[in-house]
Amino acid sequence: MPAHLIVFQHPRNPTEHDRAILELIAAGHSHTSAAAELHTRTRNVTQALAKMRARYTAPTNEALIAIAVRLQWIAVAVEIHQHAQTHHPDQW
Repeated sequence: MPAHLIVFQHPRNPTEHDRAILELIAAGHSHTSAAAELHTRTRNVTQALAKMRARYTAPTNEALIAIAVRLQWIAVAVEIHQHAQTHHPDQW
């Protein structure tokens, strides 16, 4: 009986086009508006996201974006607003 060798291969990084889709979705664009920005069809954006979710085992687009940020495939800007008056947690 021949010996079996199990090889684990990391999935490839997303293409530049895939990263552009991820950045737009992370920024709050719909599939349709992301497609318009990229001059492609909505179907292409939807299919690309589905393929990436399968490839990176992400159950949702939000999980896929979290993976992309964690692995530094995309950067997401976060606005933090500080209020002039802060309350003690007991006052919430």
